[in-house]
Amino acid sequence: MEKNGDTLPGRSEKNRTRFWRSEYLPGVLFLDGTFLDMKFTRHSHETYAFGVIESGALAFRYRGEDVVASEGMLGMVVPGEVHDGHPALGRGWRYRMAYADPESVRTLTGEPGGKDRGLPFIGRGALESRELAALFRRLIGGLQAGTMDRLTASSLWTAFISELFGRFGEYPAAAPRTSRGSVRAACAFLRENMTRNISLDELAALSSLSPWHFLRTFRDETGLPPHAYLTQLRVRKAERLLRAGHSPSMAAAEAGFADQSHLTRWFRRIVGATPAAFLKEMSPAGARHSRSEGENGHGQ
Repeated sequence: MEKNGDTLPGRSEKNRTRFWRSEYLPGVLFLDGTFLDMKFTRHSHETYAFGVIESGALAFRYRGEDVVASEGMLGMVVPGEVHDGHPALGRGWRYRMAYADPESVRTLTGEPGGKDRGLPFIGRGALESRELAALFRRLIGGLQAGTMDRLTASSLWTAFISELFGRFGEYPAAAPRTSRGSVRAACAFLRENMTRNISLDELAALSSLSPWHFLRTFRDETGLPPHAYLTQLRVRKAERLLRAGHSPSMAAAEAGFADQSHLTRWFRRIVGATPAAFLKEMSPAGARHSRSEGENGHGQ
């Protein structure tokens, strides 16, 4: 049975992380992590990311601001928002994170009567709430200790999400922009052709924009230049392939990387571990309702 404590499992003396899941909350991936000198490159998540900083301080660039989440604070990233991550003021950090499927969050935050307001949004990357931090810790601790039943776990998770978005969330109405359609088409093209050697001219022609205008528009919309966006797509595909049991070399080829070493370099910068380490730690853990998904993992 898993126990949570100050010392987290891992090979590295500096950066140690562990992913795990609970069958009680199938739409959530949890992470216990310690990072003393890790610097995550700019990236985004397909999920919501919530967490509590247990010690130290995490700094990251988020939505045009330099954010610092220190001990006791909640860290927050919404799907698709580009950010990085590194120690604040030369210090490392330890945190507990939850990566939640957007559709599950949408369901939990829907209005009575089933009205769909879309995906909720929180603009701030660091939040202060002792009550929410305590609720999150209670959920994590109970799941890891194996002392929590399904009803309690789902109730605490629902209470956390509802209170978090009820207090800090919003549903902004996005103003339509003519550039959005062309960027969306380019993103879809990159997803469908990630193994190809795509040129900027090709993407610009697809969007009916000059290469310079397309480059500026794409970065304004996605937060990343096209080549970095494509690299992230390839890393996320490789991650899914590794989860399915494919070897790192096969994942590299299928995701469009030149070779395994190229995958390894970028996988570590975005996910926080080598593909081989990530794959090795995918075996079930001994807990009744949780399992390990990586000694090193997703990262900030």
